[in-house]
Amino acid sequence: MQVWKNLHTAWVSEEIVSMWYIVLHDRVSTNERLHAIRIVESDRCRHCGRRDTLVHRLTECNEGTAIWLWTRERIAQMLRTDPRLILADWCLRPHFQFWPPQGHKVILWLLAHLVKYRIQQQRHLSLLDYIFLRRARWKSYRAASWMQQVGNYLSILQTVPAH
Repeated sequence: MQVWKNLHTAWVSEEIVSMWYIVLHDRVSTNERLHAIRIVESDRCRHCGRRDTLVHRLTECNEGTAIWLWTRERIAQMLRTDPRLILADWCLRPHFQFWPPQGHKVILWLLAHLVKYRIQQQRHLSLLDYIFLRRARWKSYRAASWMQQVGNYLSILQTVPAH
């Protein structure tokens, strides 16, 4: 129940909600899924050779590790906790609830953008490209109720990666 509430609480566009909905329902064409129904010969990732699962696509393959670590560190900063406590499963099943509501919405916003960014098939973008969140943040700030929705939590994303 909390997963669906979070999906609709995320302060993102309908396009991003739709993409996250596809991930939540495990409808992404991973090689693991395609191999199970005998469409491809192997369940291995064509980029790195590891098992091509949904978690692998989102947080492990190519630049996924660096992108996930950066995202996890930002979420940990917002929650004032250890980044190791932020689970990759949150991208697949956002079943959490945090206080205050603005912080909760920003965490959902960040995870939804991560899912959208990593699921797109046509491009392979780097960690520095992932900082596209600056544009997404700018669009959020243009909304009339942005301060009421997310407070000052988006400022945590201004931290540039060290890599």
